[in-house]
Amino acid sequence: MRTLKVAALFLALWLIPSSTLANPYPQAGQTSLHLVQKLYLEELGTSPEAARFRLLLEDKLTEKGFTIVDKPEKADAILNGALSVSSAGIYGGTSEIGVTVQLKSTAGERLWTGNFAGRIIILGPIASLKFRDIVDYRAKELAKKLRSDWEKSARAAGIKVGG
Repeated sequence: MRTLKVAALFLALWLIPSSTLANPYPQAGQTSLHLVQKLYLEELGTSPEAARFRLLLEDKLTEKGFTIVDKPEKADAILNGALSVSSAGIYGGTSEIGVTVQLKSTAGERLWTGNFAGRIIILGPIASLKFRDIVDYRAKELAKKLRSDWEKSARAAGIKVGG
């Protein structure tokens, strides 16, 4: 009878995924996105548009409730990445901009990533007439998505967020 119980125990342990046993509390020791308030923005390239994008992004993130700090040591997380701008081409049209970023904790753990690329399509005649600046648009889009994901992380942790 005892052999049967031991065999059943081994069978049960074998069926449980090893990741469940290794880390029963996935948030333990891990920085969650909702804990990030202060951000340090690294350079996102060396072009004038990359420098301009970084300045615009700083404003947009501040508008979304994040605090931008001047040194990585003061930050909860560090945002880095790359910006690429393609020219309009020989047939005209608008330039295209792509931004790929990652947010890492000060310990180097990846907390969030974003890839914002592709053609920007503005629906509606009034909105399309007001649309002029693709660099500003991408900065706004990135800040909005980071804030949205931050709020999802907070809600998942049981924190009430305004909205």
